[in-house]
Amino acid sequence: MAGALLAGGSAQAADQLLSMPIDKALATPGAKERVDPSIRLLFGFNKLPGAQDGQSFKTVKRMRRPIDNSRSTGGPPPPADDELCATLFVQAVQELQQRATKEGGSAVVDIRSNWKDDETASDSTYVCAKGSAYLGVALKGVVVKAGI
Repeated sequence: MAGALLAGGSAQAADQLLSMPIDKALATPGAKERVDPSIRLLFGFNKLPGAQDGQSFKTVKRMRRPIDNSRSTGGPPPPADDELCATLFVQAVQELQQRATKEGGSAVVDIRSNWKDDETASDSTYVCAKGSAYLGVALKGVVVKAGI
């Protein structure tokens, strides 16, 4: 039993962390539909000059890979990992923006990847974790009210 517990722990540690471009994810049709242009987004350690200190929030999205039935059904192949990562990223950004709206904020700043509490800050890339049965994106950001 102890061996099974150790094996399970090492399987979790085996996530492959993919560095994905933020601008490409935000240029997808899904992003154009979901991301609110009235709530500013600043990635990495970027701050909004004149903004009041805000509250930090974390959002996690995970998605299991779709089963590839294309061979048996003649249907299209499942989306590629980069497409699924972009979708998860957009969903996480949308959730941060919804939190900003709920809290009366006008921006989310200092947005960082936060996979399994391992923070990575970048203004050009985010982390998408690839496990044996899922892809996942976790973001952390600070909701602020922009100054006058």
